[in-house]
Amino acid sequence: MAVGDKQKFITEIISKVLNEPAQTRKRFDWFINKHTKENFRKYYFTIGRIFEVLNGDVTANQEKRTVSLDCDAYFGGKYNFIFEFDEFQHFSSSRLTTIDCYPPGLKLNFDLESWKQLCNKHKDKADNYRKSKKTADFNFIGGRTAQRAYLDSFRDLLPEIHGLNPTLRINEFEVAGISGMGKVAFYKIEELLKLKLS
Repeated sequence: MAVGDKQKFITEIISKVLNEPAQTRKRFDWFINKHTKENFRKYYFTIGRIFEVLNGDVTANQEKRTVSLDCDAYFGGKYNFIFEFDEFQHFSSSRLTTIDCYPPGLKLNFDLESWKQLCNKHKDKADNYRKSKKTADFNFIGGRTAQRAYLDSFRDLLPEIHGLNPTLRINEFEVAGISGMGKVAFYKIEELLKLKLS
């Protein structure tokens, strides 16, 4: 299955299980490509620390063009959360570094220890994924990987501040056996959602 196809597929099943449409073009005015005190508020120090340990360039970050970021999907109504589907490239050493910076008591819809274990298991492959790609604010080999981890932190830190429920994360390893829209697939997703949303 091509990169991105599994994400669309799982999003569709979640939508059917929750009986809530998945909004895949939802934008939020606070969800932009740089960290500001106004948007991060109580977590401004945290995101600043994350940016620092990832060796980000502060000047380049603040001078780059401000653009809105996309989320994989948003589920409204009583759910009111962003959904993110994490493929292997999200489980990098940079992501492990960001998770270690998270403040105690941060509300999440995924198990932090499981994500750390997956980072330790897959970081070599993730770190080598498009390793040569750089960005303006992470202008070094592996920069795109660092930026991905930085922006993943936005999806974990920002929702609580702006009135959303914690971001729901499902990773590709949790749904590895799902390949169709049958009863088994629906049951597996339903059980996964019960676990994560309880």
